[in-house]
Amino acid sequence: MSAKELDLLKEKLLAMRQDIFHRLRHLDDGWQELAEKDIEFEEEAQKAELSELYAQLDGREKEEIEAIDLALDKMDALQYGKCEGCGKQIPLPRLQALPATRFCLACGARVEEKKRIPPALP
Repeated sequence: MSAKELDLLKEKLLAMRQDIFHRLRHLDDGWQELAEKDIEFEEEAQKAELSELYAQLDGREKEEIEAIDLALDKMDALQYGKCEGCGKQIPLPRLQALPATRFCLACGARVEEKKRIPPALP
């Protein structure tokens, strides 16, 4: 994957993250800082703000933000685009469609299937 493609995917992830925050009601203007590109999560004040914000998010939104943040962290660690199931590179078209995905198509299908199958009774 080229640096330009990676930059475009990062911009898309940041836009998705920002969109989620903008959809939430009752957030003051200070929350927009959490969606900006240059955020530093290590600072205590921002950790406190993030914790308060998470308390207002519903479960699905929390999962989306966490997946986006994980993808951004992987970009920083040069691990982005590697399938967590098989370890192979996730094809670029899949990453363009689902930039926060952690799995290739085959592994993602297996993960989703496991979620649908209820556990066996004892």
